[in-house]
Formats: sequence, structure tokens, C-alpha cells
Amino acid sequence: MSLPVEDEYHCSKRHLALATVIFLLIIISTPVWCLSTTYIALSGQLQYPQFEMERCLERAADTVHFYTSLNTEINIRIILHPDGFTFRSHAFPSWSAAVYREGEIHLRNPHHLLKKGILENVLSHEFFHAVIRQNGLFLPQWFEEGFAYFLFPASLQELNGKMNDEDPSKIKALDFYSDSYIMVRKLMEGKSQREIQDFFLFCKEVDFYTASQKYFKISVY
Repeated sequence: MSLPVEDEYHCSKRHLALATVIFLLIIISTPVWCLSTTYIALSGQLQYPQFEMERCLERAADTVHFYTSLNTEINIRIILHPDGFTFRSHAFPSWSAAVYREGEIHLRNPHHLLKKGILENVLSHEFFHAVIRQNGLFLPQWFEEGFAYFLFPASLQELNGKMNDEDPSKIKALDFYSDSYIMVRKLMEGKSQREIQDFFLFCKEVDFYTASQKYFKISVY
């Protein structure tokens, strides 16, 4: 039984529309930066730049996935501290801008960090720690910190303010971060994106030390 010309035309349009939907479902994959993020402000008066923060996380997830191939679809809570007092009351270093701990990124007043121009690097740095933990990787602290700075370069002095000779813990920490970054940068020299990805995936399958011997040809501790 043949359809009238008009009905055949509308039937063809429906088939075309269905085919287009199926095509879009096939080619549009879930972005790697899709994750579950909960913001918790520790002050009812604290307004935070959510749009800017979400764009930061989106770019950070793209960067981390590009270099490591690790799953960035993670669940994190971002705890927003209105001032240094509440930040220090959680036993975080007074000179730090952010800390990752057990599924949470504790962040100093994001408006202040945005005004200083360091919000993206600070948030991206801690997001990298979150990805490492939630992918079940166990990395030495020097490598994890060094690679975070390798991905998201920042002046350590600018990140944490001017050096304060009266705060030896701050000086010691900055020296550690700086040395860690230098070591990681040297390890990554000449490595392709694929080699770095394979290294992280091998770390996940075996362990960091075995992966270091295989990909860097050295024993590191």
C-alpha cells in the first residue's frame, strides 16, 4: 500500500529527525569534566563566583585528563572559608590558599583569590589531588605536588604571598614545593603526552616505583 505524497513527505521527515537524534547521541559523548560538585559556604554572607569556579574546574579536568587519562568524573565538596580565621581553625597552614582533604577542597575566600589572579591555579592544583585520590593512586608527596605545579604553573611566592623570614614552616614548605616541581619537570623532559598517560595508568595498575623504573629508567623514592 503506497502513501499519499504528503503523508510520505511527513514520514520521511520523521525518519530524518530520528536519524539525526541517533547520530547526535552517537557523536556527542559525555565531557570528561562532568563531575558532581557541592559548594558549602561557611558563612551565610559569603557570596562566591560559582560560574568562574565551574569554568576553572572544567579546564582543570580537561588538562588532567589530557595528560593522565585518569577519570575526572569525580565527586568533590568545595568548602568556602570566608576568612583566614575559619581556615586556620580547621588546622590548615596559615600561609596556604587551599587544601584538599578526604574528598573536600577547602578554599580561602574565592573572591580574594580571584582578585589576586590565583583562583584558577589554586583550584586546579587541588582538583588534581582530588583526581589522584579518587582514582586510587598512591604517589609520593614530592611527585604529586611537583606534577600539580607542572600542570598548573604558578610562582610559589605569588601563590602564597611574599616570603616571611619569621615563618620557618612556610619557607620549608615553599622550598619543598619548588624542589618537587624541579624534579618532576626534569623527569618529564622529552616525554610525550602518550608516555605520560601510560605512566599514570601503569601507576594505577602496579605502583609508582615500578612505573618509574619502567618509564624513567631510574629508581626514585
